Parts: sequence; structure tokens; C-alpha cells
Amino acid sequence: MAKIQGFLFDLHGVIADSWQYHLASWQAIAAELDIPWTTNLAEVLPGMSRLGSLQTILASANRQGAFTPAEMQTITDHENDLYRQYVAAMTPANRLPGVTAFLNELVAAGYPLALASASTNAPAEIERLQLTHIFKHIVPAGSLKASKPAPDVYLAAAQLLNLPATACVAFEDTVTGVQSAKRAGCLTVAINADPLPGADAQLPSTAALSLPAVLQALGQPDA
Repeated sequence: MAKIQGFLFDLHGVIADSWQYHLASWQAIAAELDIPWTTNLAEVLPGMSRLGSLQTILASANRQGAFTPAEMQTITDHENDLYRQYVAAMTPANRLPGVTAFLNELVAAGYPLALASASTNAPAEIERLQLTHIFKHIVPAGSLKASKPAPDVYLAAAQLLNLPATACVAFEDTVTGVQSAKRAGCLTVAINADPLPGADAQLPSTAALSLPAVLQALGQPDA
């Protein structure tokens, strides 16, 4: 196992409690499209791209192919506009439990950090969370050719740190995110109360995050 040299973080569900805002935005879109909102949609959308989310919502009502690509783009842009309204209201209070202390611990230990989010809103969210001093390296979402579960975002994040992905630990809270990090070659820690297949280690929530806990879960008691 390669020596750990850097840490890469997903944003939604790992740093901030912001998936709730995407779900609220998509629920509003579903209502506009006269598509019933279901518990299943709320469970499967986290981790999906905007287009993938819309396609999933349409498929739930057997309305695949109901819109042209241009119309689909208009709808996803509308969801993004709704989501940005929520982002504008975010504060450091939206940081998940334990995250602040863990990030400070990693910085104090001298580890470089990068944000591996495919969201175009990531820089604005990090600013609202007042974490710009921590995340000086944020993957520019527009540079990615493919979204998760493709490895692009994690390969790009590791490159920002001038490290091989195999020397980085990635934190994810969704199945597609874990797949992305693993395909890039990262040591992957799942943060979820439910099992996420493929992760190298798992913690039940961000409240359990600490450097000793992560290293122990990965079988590396010493950094």
C-alpha cells in the first residue's frame, strides 16, 4: 500500500450538508414537470450529474425521450438556478459534524488537500462555507470530460497536488463517488451509515473522522 501523501474530498455529503438543496431543487423541477416525487428518487439522485438526475426523474414516469437535448439543457440550467439560490444562503453552519476539526487536523499535520467535486458551484459553496483557506486546490469542473463514476475528477484533484492518485485518500458518500475514486486508484473511505461497495474503508458519518481513525480504518496506523 502506497504511503499516504494527500487527501481528496468530495463536497456534497462529505464537507457540507448540501445534497438536501439539490434534492429540493429537483423536487421543484419534478413538480413543474408533473412527475410524482418518490422516496426512491431521493435515494438514487445523490452523486448523479445534473443530466443523469433529470434522465432518472423522467424515467421514473416513463417519459424518456420527452425532451430534445436543448430542452433538457434548459431544464438542468433551471435546476442549477434554483440550487444557486440555496448556495447563496449557505454558511459555515452547513459544514457537517466533525469536518472542521478533521480538516484542521490534516492541515496541522502538513497534508495537502484538494476538493474533488464535479460541481460548477463548488468554489462558491466553499466560499460560503468559509473554507477557501483550506481548499486552495479545487478541480475546475468545466475541465472534466466525464463525470462520476468516471475517474476524471479524482485524477485531476491528485494532479493539482502533484501527486499520483494512488498516494491519495479520497472521501466519498455515494456509490458513484466510490467508483470514481477507486477507478482513479485512490485509497477510498466511504462515509455512510449504509455499506458502499468497493470502498477500502468505511466510517458511519463525518462525526467519526479523525486522522488516527482514518489511518486505522485503512490499515495504516502510522502515516
